[in-house]
Amino acid sequence: MKSDDGNVVLAESQEVVDQLNAHFYGKFPFPWRPMKLDRLVDSQFQTRMFNQNLGDWTHQTLSGRPKIWVAGCGTNQAVITALNFPEAHVIGSDLSKESLALGASTAQELGVKNLELRRESINEVPYYEEFDYILCNGVIMINADPAETLGHLVGALKRSGIMELMVYNRYERLPTSAFQKAIRVLGENSGSPHFDLDLARAKKLVGDVTLKNFALHRTSVDDYPDCVLADTLIVPVENSYTVESFEELAAGRGLEMLVPCCDIFDNPSTTDAWNLSFSHPILRAEYDSLPDTHRWQVTNHLLFERSPQLWFYFQRQDSGRPRKDEKQICEEFLETQFQKSSTTQRSFIQQADGHYRLSPTLFPYPMSQPKDTVRAIASAADGRLTMREIFEQFEIETSFRNVNQARVLLTTSACPHLTAVQNAGQKNSSFGNSAQIYDDEKKKKLEKSNFTKFKTITARKISPP
Repeated sequence: MKSDDGNVVLAESQEVVDQLNAHFYGKFPFPWRPMKLDRLVDSQFQTRMFNQNLGDWTHQTLSGRPKIWVAGCGTNQAVITALNFPEAHVIGSDLSKESLALGASTAQELGVKNLELRRESINEVPYYEEFDYILCNGVIMINADPAETLGHLVGALKRSGIMELMVYNRYERLPTSAFQKAIRVLGENSGSPHFDLDLARAKKLVGDVTLKNFALHRTSVDDYPDCVLADTLIVPVENSYTVESFEELAAGRGLEMLVPCCDIFDNPSTTDAWNLSFSHPILRAEYDSLPDTHRWQVTNHLLFERSPQLWFYFQRQDSGRPRKDEKQICEEFLETQFQKSSTTQRSFIQQADGHYRLSPTLFPYPMSQPKDTVRAIASAADGRLTMREIFEQFEIETSFRNVNQARVLLTTSACPHLTAVQNAGQKNSSFGNSAQIYDDEKKKKLEKSNFTKFKTITARKISPP
């Protein structure tokens, strides 16, 4: 049966789509090289923040010298990952030799030594339970069969590993998929896709037609690099998802959804945006009582194209460690002591000739201050007081909304202002380097905790999109 979902006109087979993507991203390597790339002096800083993203306050999930796979790395994601995790062995895979060449050139200019780049298809790799952490952002949904592609990723993940996945939000991508299909129809008389002609057609269309549902192109196409326009308007294949269908896709390949990733590129506080606030107490109680993924489904449906990106962490269903929901993560957050994060940052600045040069200046990191709403909390973190004691000191209600907002805006990769203090004998309730036996005493303590404190959510009205 023919489906109108997504842009799948050219999805004849996985092999065909691999060939198309290799040709497409060879012609339009994506993304463009950033003006600045950074490396932190503290080599473990980003690893600690990664663990805190997951609600691991003992920093055990990813530690030591992990093996990381950036599947579909494009021009720079593998380089950035290697800079963030300098003690890891990072492998970056891509179909485009041009993208890999740009990445290799950047790595050489920056002196990156822990990165290996490989030209290979995700759909044909031989890896089996090899990686501690796999990143695959914006990739599986441009394959002919995303479920099959995801299965190869899962096979490469260690039983104890973590996977980071981003796919397109269906509500956001309805206009782009429709535009791409229009381009396919316009060019169908030319036989196989001709991407240069397709891009020329796309630019003419944007210039000639008022696209009211296409916010990206309300400005001139000249404002965007060709690689951005091509990736948006003429990509060979595009699938998109809701939270519900994304979770179903992952579950079908043996994964369970953990928590949203912090979108450090677009909006650092979007993890918090997955949890809405309602003024009506009954509605608020119904929403707050839902399991995490069902609550995020409601958010996704209500916010439509304004929903955060579908960017989540996953673990294998057979990992042996119980999934922690957001309320449990927040409860553990309240019982944890934090100190202010501090390191320095070296920056590589792109010069007029396109090459990178190391800036002689060391910059303090994090470079920004905490947001006003949580600045007092950050100031009180001294490594001795628990977060609950700090909340009590300022008479802040320990509602789910308040606690989760503080967690996201103070202790994550996007807002790395506080680091959990590691006390002697401290145990992790769920996460570790291997499939750990759950700490029964901690579990019982959490079960006895008064979770009703999370049922009051600060009101923020929403209006229909």
